[in-house]
Amino acid sequence: MRYHSFLSSEDAAWGEQEVIRFRWILVAAVLVLIGYIFLSGNIERGFFSLALALLYVLYNSVLNYLLRKFNGAKWIRYVSSTIDVSVLSAHIFNYSYFFTPIAVSTAPSILIYALLIMLSVLRYDGKLVIFTTAYVVLCSNIIYFIRYPQIDPAIIEQVASAGPEGAFYRSVYFILMGYFMFSIPKMINRLVERQNQVSNERREIEIKLALETQRKEMAMQNLLMEQQLSEQLNHQKDVIQKQKDELENLVSTKDKLFSVIGHDLRSPFCVQSSLSEYMLHDFNSIDKEALLESIYAINKTANNGLAMLTNLIDWSRLQNDVLDPRPVDVNVKKIAELVIDQQSEAWKGKNINIKQDVDSKIYTYVDEQMLNTVLRNLLSNAIKFTPDNGNIQLKSFCENKKCVIEISDSGVGMTENQIDNLFLLDRSISSTGTNNEKGTGIGLILSKEMIDKSNGQIDVNSQVGKGTCFSLKLPLGFIYT
Repeated sequence: MRYHSFLSSEDAAWGEQEVIRFRWILVAAVLVLIGYIFLSGNIERGFFSLALALLYVLYNSVLNYLLRKFNGAKWIRYVSSTIDVSVLSAHIFNYSYFFTPIAVSTAPSILIYALLIMLSVLRYDGKLVIFTTAYVVLCSNIIYFIRYPQIDPAIIEQVASAGPEGAFYRSVYFILMGYFMFSIPKMINRLVERQNQVSNERREIEIKLALETQRKEMAMQNLLMEQQLSEQLNHQKDVIQKQKDELENLVSTKDKLFSVIGHDLRSPFCVQSSLSEYMLHDFNSIDKEALLESIYAINKTANNGLAMLTNLIDWSRLQNDVLDPRPVDVNVKKIAELVIDQQSEAWKGKNINIKQDVDSKIYTYVDEQMLNTVLRNLLSNAIKFTPDNGNIQLKSFCENKKCVIEISDSGVGMTENQIDNLFLLDRSISSTGTNNEKGTGIGLILSKEMIDKSNGQIDVNSQVGKGTCFSLKLPLGFIYT
């Protein structure tokens, strides 16, 4: 079984580099010892030790080169361990001649064997640990038994580790140490595997967390999309409802227009057609007074029809946003006098008393043509529902920075229900005046829309049998003093 499968050749090469550094330290220690041998006068052993040290230096340099060239090949580790143990054995054997034969079993250099076994662990190779341990046991016993015959028996009896039993104990010690060192790569492997397991678990947790976060983000995005779709659907629903309401208004408008065109607007032309036909056939037999009455009737119906048609055109332009207000400072008295004069034939024909109470200094900021149309319709409506010899009052004053214009009459009045439906196109009805005057019902609706576009307000106060009062509140003119 390989216990270093998780390691790369770079790890083993790093371990070999560490061993090379240790060898340089070992060489330095050996050179100190060699100097001591020379000082002691044993020149022959000194030169032998120096030769071994130089060989060791050369070997260490060559090994460093081989590591770089072969990128930490496995065979280099075995060669390196073999040479380490062999050179150490040669040194111990040589020192036994310098000191005493018993040095092969008692010298401190013996401890370096254990250090070499420990250094084999740095190569991260369990088999190399076994090989180094076995080679250490072999070499230590070879040099011991070579020198054993020269050891003084008396010393063997005095030093327990000097005898064969001591060599056996050393061998067992080296084997036990090798077994322990052999377990270190397994321990490192377990630690690394555990670390990898923890890293994998952490990575899995991070991945799960990232996936969960992504799922939440996707859920939020889906929720936002659903909300957006819901908002879009609601918006489309509102648009459809608005279009439906507009379509219903258009249908109602169309029906109202057809009703006006088909009935109210048709009546003046029918009267004019009948009277003109009568005049054409009986012109020579008609007396002058009857002819004048017929012409007067034609003129009256023509004016009524023209007023109806004008209201229809203006109202149609408002519905299509063609008629835009162009406000200016308008003198209220001037417009009031003009409208009263325009309607003079109608109110004089019913002998209605019109009272005007308008200050000539009051100005309102509105579209002049719109104000003319509104006052014309309101005055026409008052004349229509005021009986003969009745009263109409048109007055104007300033109140809360507004220009107020009131048109009140002593006519037939209206019920609450009639007032509520007065400005509604689909509920507005045309009523006959006190002298059977015809109307379209469009005039008041047109007036309301024109007042709204002029940033104004129109109010109605009426009682049945007592008359009606229309009140306009409009922006005050800038040149009012």
